[in-house]
Amino acid sequence: MKRNLPIHLDHHHPVLRQEYAIFTPAIAKMASVLGDWIDQRQPGGSIYGPSRFGKTRGMRWHLKELLSDRFGKSIPLHMWTRPPDSHASESEFWRSILAASGHRYAQLKAHRGDRRRMLQELLISTARQADGNFVALLIDEAQAMSLKEWTWLLGLQNALDWEDYCLSVFSVSSHQMGYQYQLMAHSDHAHVAARFMVANWQYPGLSCEGEISYVLQGYDSESEWPRGSGFSYLKYFAPEPYARGERLTHCASTLWRVLNALLPEDYGGESNFPMQHLTRSVEKILINLARGENWEDSTSEAAWLNALIETRFTDHMRLISSDIPRKKLTRVK
Repeated sequence: MKRNLPIHLDHHHPVLRQEYAIFTPAIAKMASVLGDWIDQRQPGGSIYGPSRFGKTRGMRWHLKELLSDRFGKSIPLHMWTRPPDSHASESEFWRSILAASGHRYAQLKAHRGDRRRMLQELLISTARQADGNFVALLIDEAQAMSLKEWTWLLGLQNALDWEDYCLSVFSVSSHQMGYQYQLMAHSDHAHVAARFMVANWQYPGLSCEGEISYVLQGYDSESEWPRGSGFSYLKYFAPEPYARGERLTHCASTLWRVLNALLPEDYGGESNFPMQHLTRSVEKILINLARGENWEDSTSEAAWLNALIETRFTDHMRLISSDIPRKKLTRVK
């Protein structure tokens, strides 16, 4: 985010710090899918989709609350982001999960067996606190997981099962995860795929004008900062246009048209757009409004076009297009 900002803006605003997540229909569906898997006590499940579609932010900002609403109580769910570098040892693998789960002794030097037992006891304790025998581990960036790491988790799951506790291991990953399942399923490691990857769901992007409007409404009215102020993100950045009734949702058809127009010429999938490029474009529009640019110029088709071009939207769609289901695309004119 550029730092030459109007002096009246508070640099702690979530939009300026890019520390927020607008609620989307895809996030609601992800919670519904995971809720079904939890109801069914699935041993594992995989959520996958192209990068920048909003999987990680949805998981971090909304998932636990949505699951709590569904089940009427807090769900014992631990979240761990798998680091991009390979773990040198099993002990380091368990240490990383312990640290992500907030274990106070995660950093102490310990043997791999001791660390696995520490994690096992933590998971049992979490299940008991929820008055049950169920606990879940949700792994983000799971496409980086190695076979040996999946095998270690299989052993942990078996150990908990021996003590009458159910551990579900859910994963969130890029589209490559589907290929990993196919490789494991047709190899000597089919039991790993059967345990963790049979249940699967593809995380969708923004697929219609109505969903674009839904997201923009998040900036218009379904957001607030500072808390309790009554100021949505749009109202904060553009109080005068907001007061006279201007809303970003009025731009939904224009933005939908621009997104389709910027698709690569050889794009072969359905219109299915990443969340990140839309949010970065909206942030630019909001800052321009805060600088005093008039509403018509800031929200014109040309403004949305320039904002999306700056995000390298077309290049991103070109990179992921080969892995998106190839169906005939009707371009928006």
